[in-house]
Order: sequence, then C-alpha cells, then structure tokens
Amino acid sequence: MIHIFQVPFTGKTPRSDNQTQEWYDHRTDIFIQYTLESLKAQTNKNFVVWLTFRPQDIDNINTKKIETALKESGLRFLMTFNGTMFTEDRATWHNVDLVERLDKTLPALKEFIGDTDYIYETNLDSDDTVHETFSEIVCGKSFKNKGSLYMTNGYAFDPNGKLADWNNPTSNQNYTIMFPADIYFDSDARLNYLMGFKTHEEAPTLFDSEKLPDGLYCTLIHGQNISTLWDHPFRKGMYIMRDEDMKSKLAEFGIYSNKNILSVI
Repeated sequence: MIHIFQVPFTGKTPRSDNQTQEWYDHRTDIFIQYTLESLKAQTNKNFVVWLTFRPQDIDNINTKKIETALKESGLRFLMTFNGTMFTEDRATWHNVDLVERLDKTLPALKEFIGDTDYIYETNLDSDDTVHETFSEIVCGKSFKNKGSLYMTNGYAFDPNGKLADWNNPTSNQNYTIMFPADIYFDSDARLNYLMGFKTHEEAPTLFDSEKLPDGLYCTLIHGQNISTLWDHPFRKGMYIMRDEDMKSKLAEFGIYSNKNILSVI
C-alpha cells in the first residue's frame, strides 16, 4: 500500500487570484513554511507527495523554488503539469477534459510509484497542515473498497498568533479515498470508482467512510484564503495559551520547526 498526498497547487479554481504571480509568490512561501514542514514532521515517511500544476507554470521561478525545497526535504515527490487531477470542489469547469489529462499523467505516476496493491490518496491543499501522526494513522487502516477517511473537528491557526477549534460539521477538505491500484491508475475506472464525487462534504456519505479522531488537521488562515476566513462559523472561540504551550501544540503540525515563523503574541 502507498499513501499519496495529492497537492493541487495551481489551477484549482477559476478565480483570478490563483492565476497571478503575486498569488503564486505568496502560496509558495506558505507551502514551504507550513505545509511542507507538516509533511516533513510525519512519523510515518512511507508516502509520496504528488503536486499538480498548470502547464504554463513549469518554468515559473516559484515552481523551481518548490522543487528545490522538496529535494532538500528528502521526501518522495512528483510534480506534474497537466492541471488538477481530481473531480472535487464542485469545479466542473476543469472536469471537461479530465480523462485526457489523466491519460497523460497517470502512466508517469504509476512508473514513479512502482508495484503496489492499494493507493490511499489524501487531498492536501497547499496551505494546510496535518498532525504529525496523520500518515501513520491513515496507513494503519485496513483497505475497504470505495473506502474513505474524513475529519470534522480540527484547528485553525492565524500566523499572527491565534489558534482556535475549527469544526466542520460534515468533512474538511483533507479527506482520504482508498483505491485498488489497478483502478487508481486507469482514468475511466478511476472516475467510475469516484461515482461523481464533486465536493469534500460528500466524503462521509458517498463512500464506505470512517471518521478519523479529532485534532488531526490545522487549517491556516493567512489572508489570501478564498473561503477559509478567521470570521467563519466553523471557528469556535480562540485558545488563550502560554507561549510555550502554543508552540508545543503547533509543533505537532510541523509549525514552529521553521525559525522564520512569527512568534506567538
């Protein structure tokens, strides 16, 4: 079994904010300082990071910066440039030619992964973090046909020093779907297996689902989120903690392993 973190980096939404160099500059820094640190902190390292980009981003200075950071991390990773590879997020606009793009991309991914029986694929946005035990917990789950793992209650962190509970009543965006490998690497079979899946809120009901323990994700609130804002109904209060306690909690998500992170106020 192989665990894949699929990171849809550019081209996820049709809004102009992820088509600008300014957006890409900011998101690259967020990914390297937070999301990548979270992946490096995983207690289980038997996973692959698969990052997807638009074709026009292949020579972007930020793409090179991301690649360098990944090489230095020591993690197994693959970067592809045929756009996003999933049907999630209600984004029917990028599903029109999805089979064609999957056909271009999956053979290279299959060669990179090698022989395996099952793939557990976790969607991980390029500005999110998961608990250091997340991959270990996911990989410890027995395979279920059309199985999914989802989370509801986690945390939200604003780098200005604010930490709060973040309680999504259905499923947050960092869901995991279990695939037989032969289906995962076959474009048509893969989409049939997903049964029209179009939003992370469907992960608990469309699949044979299991809810993971609370506290396994930390959503970042960084000022350029599309819908994940600090003043959101999912946020519940705010923690008042000593500086060392805050750092200890955030270190479980790889945050504060980077000395450039702002200190807690």
